[in-house]
Amino acid sequence: MKKKTVKKSNPLGKFLRFLISVLMIGIMIYMYYQMTREIKTTFSLLSDVRESERELAQLEAEKESLELQKEKLTDENYVSSVARGKYLITKENEQIYVLPPLTEGND
Repeated sequence: MKKKTVKKSNPLGKFLRFLISVLMIGIMIYMYYQMTREIKTTFSLLSDVRESERELAQLEAEKESLELQKEKLTDENYVSSVARGKYLITKENEQIYVLPPLTEGND
């Protein structure tokens, strides 16, 4: 017959296992918290990048429009037509008649 050997449980060993388990769970919770913060920051930065790209596209379109307007303003004929049409500047002995705009009902 074989004798069964019974190990006596060491209270210090149980405490150490419990302490290590609690420490590991704490580390896992902390890492999960840090991971969620990083994901949140990443999505926030992606949103900022998309917004900046939209703003950049808008500014580039505005730049093109301003460059076109700059080119037009260097043309003397365009400047005189704008001055005469928009600001009602006249040449000598010229009269200007302002007419109401045409609407679809006045055909």
